Amino acid sequence: MSYFKAVLAAALCLGFGSCGGTVIQGPLKGSYARGPVSFSASAARDWLARYRASKGLPDVALDGRLNAFAQAQANAMAAHNELSHSVGGSFSDRVRSANLYGAGENVSYGPRNVPDAMRLWQNSPGHNANLLLPRATRFGIAIAQSGGTVYWAMVVAGDPPAANETPIFGEGPTVRVARRQPDTGVLGGLFGN
Repeated sequence: MSYFKAVLAAALCLGFGSCGGTVIQGPLKGSYARGPVSFSASAARDWLARYRASKGLPDVALDGRLNAFAQAQANAMAAHNELSHSVGGSFSDRVRSANLYGAGENVSYGPRNVPDAMRLWQNSPGHNANLLLPRATRFGIAIAQSGGTVYWAMVVAGDPPAANETPIFGEGPTVRVARRQPDTGVLGGLFGN
């Protein structure tokens, strides 16, 4: 994808509000230029661990199932040559079918190595919020290429709450239940205790 197309896509994202793509800050340079692609999920894990720790957040584990989830989206974007959260199916449908809890997804194209991809997301408020999801415990990341364009997808998710921890209507107030003292009067035993 040419520099002009990348800037046009970024302008369209800005014009239409928050879209699935990453806003490109300034001219494409450095690792965005054509050259070798360097990808390592463990390097992404290390970068994310340092970044989250710097913000006082717990580490997230690299999860093979989430890597596959991210790979499917990266492959769909590369196959259609389109930067989108929905090209592989709507995000909400994909999350539901994968039974993910508290998930967020970052997608982008252009960077040719992990540090540049992560910094690109770090410099975009919506994507940065996903990097710093407080309840996230695991993540997956993947790339796919179409021609000379590298598509990135990353998903972060939390663990599902235990069945006994899932309030239906929110936590609500604490209610104390006290056992009523038995009525010892004449009719006490007739109406229950």
